[in-house]
Amino acid sequence: MKIASWNVAGLRACEKKGYLDWVSDNKFDVICLQETKALPEQLSDSLVNPDDYEVLYAPAQKKGYSGVSTWIKKGITFKNKIGLGKEEFDSEGRTIITEFDNFILFNCYFPNGQRDHGRVPYKLSFSDEVANQALALKEKTGKEVVITGDFNTAHHEIDLANPKTNTKTTGFLPIEREWMDKFKKKGFIDAFREFTPNENGHYTWWTFRGDCRARNVGWRIDYFWTTDGFKKRIQNCFHQPEVQGSDHCPIVLDMI
Repeated sequence: MKIASWNVAGLRACEKKGYLDWVSDNKFDVICLQETKALPEQLSDSLVNPDDYEVLYAPAQKKGYSGVSTWIKKGITFKNKIGLGKEEFDSEGRTIITEFDNFILFNCYFPNGQRDHGRVPYKLSFSDEVANQALALKEKTGKEVVITGDFNTAHHEIDLANPKTNTKTTGFLPIEREWMDKFKKKGFIDAFREFTPNENGHYTWWTFRGDCRARNVGWRIDYFWTTDGFKKRIQNCFHQPEVQGSDHCPIVLDMI
């Protein structure tokens, strides 16, 4: 099975920039999208009823904001839950949970802490809820869990181009990075770092300002984290920085 995750920064805009060609060319089994920024009724029929996929949408109540979507190849058996069951998070369309025969997938758009750090507490609260529900589901079902999406945090200094100048910037605050440390200690694995453990220069988001993408001045804030028992199933985890259409690039998990 091959799973992709991509913060599309507006699905309607990304469609115009070749999103459906990317879907057709790659033939993923599951696609997790974040920041779709649209209600299903605002989307083209190709995005709501694609030929090869069953599509789930969790839009935000606020128009043009947040939202996630999970695309599952037709023929794959699954059950799903939209949201975490908590209005404070679900009103912003941040989570879809999909249960397959032998694992559970969380598609999440983690909040941005904002420049004034005003939403950092909300971000950490959401993050705790995702981690707790994932571990509870693992215990209840006996299935390993994959959590993917835009986490809006670079974990280590190698995960962004300019760590020294961003220690007071949300996405690299000590408290946000500490949360990831605790997350890892709870039994989660950063799949990408299993294959590329110590290299910097591997980013998933670049600001549109200053030609940063061309110069590869970016941040790695999009991840596949899995419970440790899933490790033996991971074949590869990589980025697709060559794919345009958003200020993020897609990330891919190959698994058996």
